[in-house]
Amino acid sequence: MKILYGEPASVFVRKPRILLQEKNLKFITKPVNPMLEVSESFKNISPLGKIPVFQDNDYTLADSSAICFYLEKKYPNPSFYPQEPEELGKALWLEEYADTALFQAIAPCYYQTVLVPLYRNRQPDEAAINIALQEKLPPVANYLEQQLISKPYLVNHQFTIADIAVTSIFQNMYLSGFPLSKSRWPYLHAYLQRNFQRASFHSCINDVELELSKIKRINYQIIE
Repeated sequence: MKILYGEPASVFVRKPRILLQEKNLKFITKPVNPMLEVSESFKNISPLGKIPVFQDNDYTLADSSAICFYLEKKYPNPSFYPQEPEELGKALWLEEYADTALFQAIAPCYYQTVLVPLYRNRQPDEAAINIALQEKLPPVANYLEQQLISKPYLVNHQFTIADIAVTSIFQNMYLSGFPLSKSRWPYLHAYLQRNFQRASFHSCINDVELELSKIKRINYQIIE
């Protein structure tokens, strides 16, 4: 049995989830929210106490990038990692770029509009959101825009792990109510719209919205 542990709204849980769906692998999800108390049993399979964690029968692995690479090697068809060394290197670089630079640039949008009200019982920090959108996002979006000029995907006209990583991060920005400017980044905007329509990403939107509604109800009950 394949089990993916984590919070559905997490971009790093979404990355292996998308890959599992794109590979047509059957799995179940078990919600784990690190912003709440994490059980000792979970710490045993995630030494850092972070999500996601993936269990494949008796084998357990933490970290989204490690999980995705394991899935590619264990279940190679269809493939989402380029075969040529140069293209593979670029895909891995762009995956890392998404997980670091892109995530750091736009994380305040989702954190402030969703997580702060839910878990901190505070109003969003509008200044932090403005800094993210006006200062941190533009150079990252500019770089990705250049990678997509006259190309449907980031690497070799093929949907790869790089596209999964980048689109997963941007999806939370959109769910927070901050769509990307179509006039400023036309290639990146069109690219994201195409990817959001893939069945794997589309199913995530419904599940994330459902999970957030549950969290909101629980949170409001606690506050009341």
